[in-house]
Amino acid sequence: MKTTLKKLSTIKIILSLLVLTLFVSACKKDWNNSDSVTVAGIGFVHASPGTGALDFIVDNQKANSKDFTYTNDLGYFGAYPGSRLFGIVKKDSTRYLSTANVTLRSGLFYSAFVIDVLPAPKILLVEDDLKAPETDKAKVRFINLSPDAPALDLAVVGQDAALFTGKAYKESTPFISITPSDSYTFQIKEGANVTATLPATKIEKGKIYTLWAKGLKSKTDSTKFALGILTNK
Repeated sequence: MKTTLKKLSTIKIILSLLVLTLFVSACKKDWNNSDSVTVAGIGFVHASPGTGALDFIVDNQKANSKDFTYTNDLGYFGAYPGSRLFGIVKKDSTRYLSTANVTLRSGLFYSAFVIDVLPAPKILLVEDDLKAPETDKAKVRFINLSPDAPALDLAVVGQDAALFTGKAYKESTPFISITPSDSYTFQIKEGANVTATLPATKIEKGKIYTLWAKGLKSKTDSTKFALGILTNK
């Protein structure tokens, strides 16, 4: 079956996939032309330091229409639910660097992170909770995507307790509520040591964010260890 991917706008994300439907082509025998199905939302993020431009493939269909390079976030696309084959190739290549069989559920959102390093980058699928934050709040989570980092804490300057603690490589946290601010300074800590900082970060009411440890502690170039942020909604 050819999997049709459709870019989801911010407005459609806010309205939720529960009301977004796509017509399924007749190439799947248990659906007919008039059937409609609630799609799943898929976001693609390049988090493989040192790996060049990639193409992300879903069931033999290229997902990205623009360059997909390190730290790029392509935003959400709609995809048919069920069993899907994800793959990554070097830009304009047909040779898979990695594949992953995933199961998508209708009405849910996911992020597909390209992780690890050459010669064997991999795909990590994480479910995204895009339910609206509490009134006058935002939501944040943390994911450790630094291949050579130990377990990490995420803290905020001026707050005694860390937001999240002890997240090993590839581990993600649930989303939690946070008070909006025009200028948070987030820190990654290893015990008492601050190893990365993201200063002057605006967190807006009603929005949802992923903070992520990225890069390599062994590097000092553009792939060095750092803290980044993605806006999920």
